Amino acid sequence: MVNEKNELIEKRRKKIRRKKLILFSIILICVLVTLCLKLSYFNIKNVVVNNNYIISSNEIIKQSGIIKGVNIFTVSLKSYKGNIKQNPYIMDVNIHKEFPDTISITVKERKAVFYAQNQNKYIIIDKNGIILEKRDNLDGMKLIRLDGFNTSSSEIGKIIKCDDERKLKSISMLTDAVLQSSGLNLTTVDVSDGVNLKAYINNMCIILGSPEELSEKLNKAINIVLQQNLKDKKGYVDVSFNGNPVYCIQN
Repeated sequence: MVNEKNELIEKRRKKIRRKKLILFSIILICVLVTLCLKLSYFNIKNVVVNNNYIISSNEIIKQSGIIKGVNIFTVSLKSYKGNIKQNPYIMDVNIHKEFPDTISITVKERKAVFYAQNQNKYIIIDKNGIILEKRDNLDGMKLIRLDGFNTSSSEIGKIIKCDDERKLKSISMLTDAVLQSSGLNLTTVDVSDGVNLKAYINNMCIILGSPEELSEKLNKAINIVLQQNLKDKKGYVDVSFNGNPVYCIQN
């Protein structure tokens, strides 16, 4: 009986100690949370932007809506991310907190590759057909003219409207082909006919034909232009068929 009574007393003591421990833990957590929310030590002091080459860090920070001096525990990274992605040049963004006082933003930017004209405006377009901006001039930009799309109802941040999805795939493949090629830069790409693609180096037309094996075709054509010194000539290089390419110079 004595042993049973002692065991019961010990169990009650353990239960009391457990309750005290839980209560102490709750109080400690509340104190820590209060300190985290109130101490200026956890206020945002630094905002770091990584991997941006086109859009300035200041512009990205401004668009994010991040305010320095706000407690780092209370901010919503999701809303900041959404704000930044409203910029058409931003393809993706990742934001995380670096305690105690820093927000780190890493972006993936779209690159301007093409331009099209609509009346007196230049429409800037990336490799996937996304319209990045409308400009009055092309100062400081080295872009390829894009023919074959109707830009009259184009919207910034949206895919350029077209009547044939193959055109969008073609400009993406052409961009990759241009990046892989070397020696000369294209001045114009014409995708008006989805199965008879053309590219231009000044007045020299490169007849590419169907979208298959674009990189190989483009490299063949560029090698001919370089070897035969055709860059400043007027005519065409036809690489649209199997076999040896042909070229023609117009007087």
